[in-house]
Amino acid sequence: MIKNIVFDLGHVLIDIEPKRSLRAFAALVRPQTDTQLITADGLLGGHSSQLIDAYQVGQITTEQFIATIRQYCREGVTDQQIMDAWMAMLLPFQERKRQLLKSLHEQHIPFFILSNINDSHVEWTRQNCPELQWAGGLFFSNEMHLAKPDPRAYKNLIENSGILPQETLYIDDLNANIEAGKALNFQCLTATDDEAWIPVVEQLLK
Repeated sequence: MIKNIVFDLGHVLIDIEPKRSLRAFAALVRPQTDTQLITADGLLGGHSSQLIDAYQVGQITTEQFIATIRQYCREGVTDQQIMDAWMAMLLPFQERKRQLLKSLHEQHIPFFILSNINDSHVEWTRQNCPELQWAGGLFFSNEMHLAKPDPRAYKNLIENSGILPQETLYIDDLNANIEAGKALNFQCLTATDDEAWIPVVEQLLK
């Protein structure tokens, strides 16, 4: 029986479109600059970008993140332009998902967030997704200094939330993260796109 839900953020609760950021960065970097720092996999937390990995586990600050990217940018590019490019991937929070979290709260079904994320995206999330105040806990990689699929990230969630994995539905879009969840006995659901998981949770609410 499912008693709790653990959500990833990107491509689950929050719709993201990394190509928007990639296009924005392409307009800022110097012509013919070949850099692997900003990649599609890296923007998705795919561990192909050491810069992104360091940022999402809190090893570097937002200022250091910007300074690193600046090395590859045209003269005159501002900090704000770099940050705007980085934030461009985040899309408005869907009303359907707002209502879903509200229903979970009203029906007293605990939900938690376990996300690989960075300081600037956390700030955006707190401003644009106030419904997360109803979460039983927010387990962010930049605050835990641990990123999925490291088993320690999941164990930190278990130990600090008091949930039992076998009673918990865990929803994530990355196979490596899902496999790590399965290894710890979570009931797992792969989000094949930003909305595919919604009917499953709506059925639970019925």
